[in-house]
Amino acid sequence: MSREFDVAVIGSGIGGLTCGALLARQGMRVAVLEQQPRIGGCAQDFSRKSHTFDSSVHSVSMADSGFVCGLLTQLGIRESLEIVPNTCFARILSPVLRYSLAADVSSLTASLGRDFPGEKEAVAALLSDMQLLFNSYKGSLRDGAVFSGTMGSAGEIERATRSYKEYIESFVKDDALRYLFSSVWPFGGSSPAFAPVYNAFIFIAHALEGSHYIKGGFGKLASALAGVITKCGGAVMTNWQVTGLGVDGHKRVCAVRSATGEELAAPMFVSNVSPYRLHCEFIPEGSRNRLWLRRLGNLSPSVSAVCAYLGIRGDASDIVADNVTFWFASPDHDALYRRIRQGPRGDIDHLLIMRPPAARPDSTITLMHFVNQDPAASWKKEKRRLADAMIAKAAAVLGDFTSRISLVETASPDTFERYTGNTGGALYGFENAPDLYRQSKLPFTTYLDNLFQVGHWTKAGGGIYNVMTSGHAVAKMILRMS
Repeated sequence: MSREFDVAVIGSGIGGLTCGALLARQGMRVAVLEQQPRIGGCAQDFSRKSHTFDSSVHSVSMADSGFVCGLLTQLGIRESLEIVPNTCFARILSPVLRYSLAADVSSLTASLGRDFPGEKEAVAALLSDMQLLFNSYKGSLRDGAVFSGTMGSAGEIERATRSYKEYIESFVKDDALRYLFSSVWPFGGSSPAFAPVYNAFIFIAHALEGSHYIKGGFGKLASALAGVITKCGGAVMTNWQVTGLGVDGHKRVCAVRSATGEELAAPMFVSNVSPYRLHCEFIPEGSRNRLWLRRLGNLSPSVSAVCAYLGIRGDASDIVADNVTFWFASPDHDALYRRIRQGPRGDIDHLLIMRPPAARPDSTITLMHFVNQDPAASWKKEKRRLADAMIAKAAAVLGDFTSRISLVETASPDTFERYTGNTGGALYGFENAPDLYRQSKLPFTTYLDNLFQVGHWTKAGGGIYNVMTSGHAVAKMILRMS
């Protein structure tokens, strides 16, 4: 290609687009290379008839005073996006309790203190401690350090290796309240006993910086970030399938190659794709680092899901009142998660139910049920069977709304892998296990001097908030080197 670029970003997920947009605003010529016809990764949307669906993202902490909106303001695109609040950050439906968790810390503290009066002091202490972790986490990512949940003392270092379940139980004694604090585990993809203390960040972020939706869908966020890159003289190239990287004798990437034989050279490269693809396919065999390959072999991709995307006649708010609802059939979160990870797929015992708050010509409801990819499964048939069971279960939980369904579109782990490039259709990068938390969060730098990594496989972890944080951190690193 004749055009010259300063940075090539492989993959157009929100982490890569954020990094590219920040670099473009600083005068760097950025090329984003996306193998699919659409950009955005997990934030892309799609339309069927008059309905538009978000593929997987439905809630992001986007308070005007928070980190994400701060970045959008810095990039000059905040005003182009209509950000609307969700009704709460999660409505919990289970055999243990039914509860809406308020998306601001004052209301949350007050409601939990009122409804669990015997735990009022414990709630205040727990939320305060979560805020300390939240501030430590954000500070470590701003500095490009590995977050360990520590602030220097021996006690802080010790708790970094505990599970989220142990962390909650160290503050709260009431079993129902423990269950409630644990019930937002679907935001992180691992249940309390299998999740690190990092899940406290997920919980408190929604309380401190809210739960929000972008009117029109999160695909608009991807488009806005891409617009910054192109307006600053860069390029966002779709249908550009990367097949390999060229590496010179100085341990530097010199070019990226496409399936059609095109080659793009640049001084800096940013990967926003699965590390399994990057390190086991794209990087030439002779340039691969054996320790990194061994590290990848010790880790596992996170859960994936089957999704049923439902077109609804009329306003769906009378079907499901809140924008994000988690339904669990069991009082034991960890038993549910063990079944998901071990299989086989049986009865529907949990559902994530999402309804966009912003009005559209026709309403939508998305049902999500966690599964593993299971390469032996025939997902074309299996996803339809599971979707039918999910719809029947949702109708039993919410009241029969099936007569108002105008269309059904389904997705499986294979679908997520095909459209996002994430190995195993993983929704959260690597599985978040307490004993492997540090190891599973790959650093932003690699063993090749000018190759960086962003996205939910890196140390920031899953979710729009975190992948934008990774993009911000890597942009700062590249600017310091330029």
